[in-house]
Amino acid sequence: MLNVIRAPRREDIAPRVNEFLRALPGPVAIHLPGRDSSRTRVLVTLSHGNEPSGLEALHLWLLGDEQPAVNVVVILGSVEAARAEPLFFLRQLPDQRDLNRCFNPPYNKDEQGQLAQSILRYIRDLKPEAVVDMHNTSGSSVAFAVTVGDTPAQRALVGHFVNRLIVTDLRLGSLMEQDLGCPVVTIEAGGSLDENSDIVAQQGMRNFFLASELFSESREIALFRHPLRLELRQHSRIDYADRALHDRDITVRQDIEKFNFAPIDVDEMLGWLGVDGLSHLVIGSACQQPHAVSEFFRVEAGCLYPVQRMHLFMATTRPDIAASDCLFYFVNDVTIDTI
Repeated sequence: MLNVIRAPRREDIAPRVNEFLRALPGPVAIHLPGRDSSRTRVLVTLSHGNEPSGLEALHLWLLGDEQPAVNVVVILGSVEAARAEPLFFLRQLPDQRDLNRCFNPPYNKDEQGQLAQSILRYIRDLKPEAVVDMHNTSGSSVAFAVTVGDTPAQRALVGHFVNRLIVTDLRLGSLMEQDLGCPVVTIEAGGSLDENSDIVAQQGMRNFFLASELFSESREIALFRHPLRLELRQHSRIDYADRALHDRDITVRQDIEKFNFAPIDVDEMLGWLGVDGLSHLVIGSACQQPHAVSEFFRVEAGCLYPVQRMHLFMATTRPDIAASDCLFYFVNDVTIDTI
């Protein structure tokens, strides 16, 4: 299911990223020969069709004349979703699963599972020294990294891209959870409409491609541990506004994205709930132990508040993403550290 392009020539690359996207044969692994052909690095991007920064950074690289320090393979997953009209809007095609939730078996249940299995096999056959999975956040946000586990090699790899790291216990079926025989990190470059996201993707990709050694040094990184997910129960209705919408079970404030990575206190109102209150919300079951919503959030006069000081991230104002994935992730303020 994974197409292969080897050593693409600059003159064969379409001058505009939209044209480049439309010319791709589908999900694809693009091989870029390095000065040192004995080593390989892998960068995966466009796993979601609405996250273009990694593709745009790759397109810019392909139009340049630099050569990577080692062999690099760039894997583009959700090509069809990205080029469905309007371009870069759909996370995945209708009635398909989120590709970045398909990397756990069984793989034969649908095309997305088979594609995930094909990507895993391809990466493992390459025996890379590092794998980076590059995304955009669903809403406006600063850039950050996510890892499963916390090793010096992962921290050094993160440092080529960003200075914030979330170490997670959540298991969702994502690429970064898999054993690929090398350090694996996820990079969230920021929202797809944020001006700085493309810069983060371009600079980080260039660092990753050109560094002769990936793990020789680390930068100062703000560390966030053990995030949780606030999710919407199935069939519950959500929207975003600056007032309560009475035909919705929860109305989240329209400016919720401004809280991404900003500390919020217990008196910060996050939205409005219907008559059933917290019953429409759940703490994601992917965490290692169950939690009640009331441990972290409370209702006062029909409004939603945090129980304790916390940081949010991945908050979005797209109801479809909030319903299919989550409203946001959050961490308790006391879990933050600087390394």
